[in-house]
Amino acid sequence: MSEKLLGIDYGEKKVGLAIADTETKIATPYKILINDKDLFEVIKDICLKENISKIVIGVPTGLRGIKSKQYEKVLSFISKLEIEIKLPLEQQDENLTSLYAKNLLKETKDRKKDDAVAAMIILQSFLDERHNF
Repeated sequence: MSEKLLGIDYGEKKVGLAIADTETKIATPYKILINDKDLFEVIKDICLKENISKIVIGVPTGLRGIKSKQYEKVLSFISKLEIEIKLPLEQQDENLTSLYAKNLLKETKDRKKDDAVAAMIILQSFLDERHNF
């Protein structure tokens, strides 16, 4: 049975979202949210509207395994998300996804979608690494 997944690229100002299902195993950019006081409510609404069964969050592990300030911020976000949204959460290494997203969008005129594309890359990496659903 197919499940819908929500990929999240967390940032202090913007949060990129992507959606995929386990049947097609193809992630697509979904939306970019403003990181404000309504963030968790908006994510909760999207999860209900899109019938999401699992959330995959990009975690910056650092190229040498060094835990950065951003790593701590993402872990704090994950802790709050677990309280606010009662769905299974998975962490996915997000090293270099923002750079890769910017490179993918370099040829287009709409570079504002880089956070959603980064979320797509995170989610697609998760799907590619886990073949059996």
